[in-house]
Amino acid sequence: MTGNLAWVADAWHSAKLNATDLYITCARGLSPQQLAERIADHGPVKVGPALTIQEASRMVDLARTYCVGRIGQSGDWSFIVECGGSEGWSLDPAVSRGGADVLILDPRPDDPPSFFTYLADGELCLHFELGFGYAPAGTQPGLLRPALEAAGVIPGEERIEDQLGEDESEELSPLEEKRRVLKIAGDHFGLSLPQHVIENGRLPAVVTRTSPPSSW
Repeated sequence: MTGNLAWVADAWHSAKLNATDLYITCARGLSPQQLAERIADHGPVKVGPALTIQEASRMVDLARTYCVGRIGQSGDWSFIVECGGSEGWSLDPAVSRGGADVLILDPRPDDPPSFFTYLADGELCLHFELGFGYAPAGTQPGLLRPALEAAGVIPGEERIEDQLGEDESEELSPLEEKRRVLKIAGDHFGLSLPQHVIENGRLPAVVTRTSPPSSW
């Protein structure tokens, strides 16, 4: 299955959207409500009416409500798109306990770089910056490397300079690098996210944080 995540990079840089409203966490093996409850900083969450991204963002008052998520399903994957103070990439790997797969797309607009994180069965499997080279951490650091090399995101180990000693590899902008990495991740995990619904539609809303995230 081919994924569709490249648009997320453009949405993070869009003049029409605020990247702080686009913290995206996806899970395979959990329902949307289960995912919301695992990332929330309080007890069982209450699923409220469907909201647009702008309506969810206006709920964040940084007093009693620090983060609001909108939940949905795409194929085998549940997803939540959070507005406000998301825990983001620093989410406890235990969110994936019990055999779940969890992907985190963290824009970090106020403190770059953005991050991609893959958690599975309670472990941090892969974690790296988006748009600023490739220095992976986790138990599976080489998971996406062949595809990233093939797409020109990172150099292959076998690549050599030409006879003049000049490296003719393509110079990617940080945004284009993000696009390619997210496309590769979507393809690898068979994950597509509904761009129009997330950007312009309504999704059921849940409050995920009633206190500041640990990174604040």
